[in-house]
Amino acid sequence: MSVLLSDFRLSSSVALFLSLWVRRGRVASPLVLEELSVISTKFQPSQRVFLKLGSSLASLLRFWTVRRLDLTEPCLPAQSLYSLLLHDAPLTVRLSEESLQQLVVLLHEVQDQELTLSSLNKLGGDLSSCRLSREVLHYLLQQPSAQTITVNLKKNRFQDRAAQLLPFLHRLLLQRSSPSFVRTSIREIHRAGSSHMIPGLLRSLGHVINLSCTELDSEDTAALLFIHSSFSLTDGVKLKLLWSSIPAEGTQSILRMLRSVSDLSVDRKQLLSFIRCCAASDSQQEASDLLRTLQHSLDLSLSSCMEVPEEDQPQPLRVTADDCRAVSSILRRSSRDTQLHLRDCEVEDSGLDLLFPVLDRVRLRVSKTVLVQLLSLLPVDSERDTVRRAVSLCRALGGELDLSHVPLDQRLCGSLVLMLDHSEGLTELDLSHCQLTDQLLLQLIAHLHKVQVLDLSHNKITDASTAPLLQLVSINPSIGPVRLFSNNIFNKTPYKVNRKFEVW
Repeated sequence: MSVLLSDFRLSSSVALFLSLWVRRGRVASPLVLEELSVISTKFQPSQRVFLKLGSSLASLLRFWTVRRLDLTEPCLPAQSLYSLLLHDAPLTVRLSEESLQQLVVLLHEVQDQELTLSSLNKLGGDLSSCRLSREVLHYLLQQPSAQTITVNLKKNRFQDRAAQLLPFLHRLLLQRSSPSFVRTSIREIHRAGSSHMIPGLLRSLGHVINLSCTELDSEDTAALLFIHSSFSLTDGVKLKLLWSSIPAEGTQSILRMLRSVSDLSVDRKQLLSFIRCCAASDSQQEASDLLRTLQHSLDLSLSSCMEVPEEDQPQPLRVTADDCRAVSSILRRSSRDTQLHLRDCEVEDSGLDLLFPVLDRVRLRVSKTVLVQLLSLLPVDSERDTVRRAVSLCRALGGELDLSHVPLDQRLCGSLVLMLDHSEGLTELDLSHCQLTDQLLLQLIAHLHKVQVLDLSHNKITDASTAPLLQLVSINPSIGPVRLFSNNIFNKTPYKVNRKFEVW
């Protein structure tokens, strides 16, 4: 009866000892191991012992069933691995970087097809840690095997050899491919009209077409359209165009190919170009495709996912009324909510006015400056439109209003009153660090009864506001914590009766 273990670790000396027992028939039951790991010891074995360790492990494999063999710790010489790599049972082997480097060089020198094919199979074709010469890679790719070979292009000098690698792309998985390599590859395929190479290209690139930081021209966009004709949305192709320069006609061409793209990565300036172009086309399909590939998120902020280079920290993006009109245009064509990020942006008031009609289908993430602008724009001539604006803004903010560190005045408090009066869903209000005085709080307090979490900390509130605050909590049983710490309140005894107040 076999014994099943998930993980078994042993030192090289124990491996030698166990193999001797196996050969003498002293092991009663065979083992079935998910993974067998050979660990290093302080004692550094000689070359002879290393060679013997390889044959000893091969002996164990004839008696034990091992699915994965981890040899990443001991640096076994390549010659000691022959018997392991020729083991005829299914087995995955992981080697140290040094051992693997020695092995691929040795495979090229020996030119033994059986050993080469078995090695590629047991290694899963993963040579990403190796530095490969052109001759070694060519030899490995010439082998009659369906095994994909993983190569790190940044570690090797193949970035400028796209044309030579094209015939073998169906056998390669390329890591760290540069945009110049991708650009050259799609250009060569387009020039040759070799549409049969496109599936291999996409597979080798992990279905990511990375053309970031590239100045594209009409030939590049034509090449993109050519390869686009050979894949569909189900292929999950991602297109990266961060900080790329695209001609105006190219932007329109790329918009058309988005119907087959699953994910689009662009910087915020390029995003504005796509939004303007899409709005000008008046195409429902292009608007839907653009929003889908952006995961229904129009991010015009300096988001961390944009990976802005430290040496190129740009100024706040200026968003004009025309830009906002274009954003509004494509959002009107969307059938689902879209996230709109306007942090790190300077937006004209006239532009924000144009966004109010589509806020009911937006999840808004804005800077404090833009938030104050939106609040100040709530009052309009029509009371009905004012109410609609307040309700839409509250919904777009997800029921949370954070005005912390924004100095409040009577005008802004007046806009806030409109928001509080007409918005049922405003549950959290943060007015900390707002230089809020008793007079300004008195203007607001009659309208705070819907708020569930209220932060009034770090302000200029005094004992004069104690009675109104106690009254607020008494008429609003659903209110949660009311934070009052770091104010000018000296008599805190009345607040200690009600645990909803946080004051110290």
